[in-house]
Amino acid sequence: MKDLADLFNYIQFSDLIGSLRKDITSIEYDSRKCTQGSLFVAIKGEATDGHLYIKQAIGKGAVAIICELLPDDYLNYKTTFILTKNTRLALAKVSNAFYDFPTENLKVIGVTGTNGKTTVTFIMKSILEECGFKVGIIGTTGIFFGEEKIEATHTTPESLELFQLFQKFNEAKFDYVIMEVSSHALNMQRVAGVHFDVAMFTNLTHDHLDYHKTMEEYSKAKQILFKNLKANSIAIVNSNDNYADFMLESTRAKKVKVGNNKADYIISNANLGLYETSFEINNIQYKSKLLGNFNIENAALCIASAIELNLSLNKIQKAIANTNGALGRMHRVNLMNGAVGIIDYAHTPDALEKALTASREILNSSNSGGQLISIFGCGGDRDKTKRPIMAEISSTLADITILTSDNPRTEDPETILDDVEFGILEDKVYFRTSDRKIAISQAYEMSDKGDIILLAGKGHEDYQVIGKEKIHFSDIEELARFE
Repeated sequence: MKDLADLFNYIQFSDLIGSLRKDITSIEYDSRKCTQGSLFVAIKGEATDGHLYIKQAIGKGAVAIICELLPDDYLNYKTTFILTKNTRLALAKVSNAFYDFPTENLKVIGVTGTNGKTTVTFIMKSILEECGFKVGIIGTTGIFFGEEKIEATHTTPESLELFQLFQKFNEAKFDYVIMEVSSHALNMQRVAGVHFDVAMFTNLTHDHLDYHKTMEEYSKAKQILFKNLKANSIAIVNSNDNYADFMLESTRAKKVKVGNNKADYIISNANLGLYETSFEINNIQYKSKLLGNFNIENAALCIASAIELNLSLNKIQKAIANTNGALGRMHRVNLMNGAVGIIDYAHTPDALEKALTASREILNSSNSGGQLISIFGCGGDRDKTKRPIMAEISSTLADITILTSDNPRTEDPETILDDVEFGILEDKVYFRTSDRKIAISQAYEMSDKGDIILLAGKGHEDYQVIGKEKIHFSDIEELARFE
């Protein structure tokens, strides 16, 4: 319980109507969850506007309302109204205060970028745990309290849930929390007030333009993480990416670059294999089970972060050698016919290109003479501009492309496939089927010893969204039928 007057100190308000002498038992932005003593924050969501539910919140027991617009009949209530220009920012600020500023007592590492966020969080978790720390994760694949997992609905939770989680990590005596920080979350003020000790940037490529509209807006959203860092924090970027300098442009934190040249941590002597990867950073060798050049970049960001945190080099090397990364990220399955299946979450043009390039490099280094078979789809009700781009990438880099469904949602799967098919290059071998199970079986039937099947788009996900219904479907389970 908190006094409303205390929480009020953290709100930039334009008007106050009513008394601040009230006890607040909870903060809510969903009117249905309000109880006696709640503070209701009316935010504009993706599907609806919380301002439409102020009356319901009061009926449920809310004693104070933070809003951007007053209801017409506000004088009829004994409820306190606090008017502000940005209720999302206010939600973050009061949630932080209500839960006693939990990130001041934790070390928080934030990871942002289009691709690689999840893998980086799990590599970093491996390093920190090898060094004896208790580590939690908040991200796309779930919320991890050590080995306990809670399903996540967003890559980065809403600020209220986020500060609740941080308080739980505090109570359980965790040392570190590593979290994925999405561009949506940054734009929507979900991490406002979080004290990040380290922020990492992986890369920035074509994605989420249905929301951000332009790459400029998308990059500015990512940059917010670095702009808000404190001077005693560390900003670590993949300098191989064109947006790396932009991310560091306005930060007060210590600037650290990781890349193939002109960096503080230089990656060199990369050796790619089907079962092991080796590379050097500043002339120190590391070995890893993770596949592909981009996973060398992911590992290098974590190595640099660990060194900047003054962790043991021997333990860093051991953790890098043993980590399996994240489930569904370049996840290898050895198939009974001698082919190798690789399951990856790649659902953007850049991610698909990197996964296919990594697969091709592995084929070349193994001298198997095998072919590369690519299976992918594009989500419905999302950015349509990337559909033909991904088809062009696949038909350029793979020997055979199979187009299929990937969360068609409310769009006709065949219409999506028509959009994707438009990008297939002339005279390239491809097939299409809206049934993902059939696509996987077809790929296996046409594969042989030494081939690689890249199954892209779903990764760890165990469902397909068809219409508005979630139907169980797992690429990992489907490919396992052929182990």
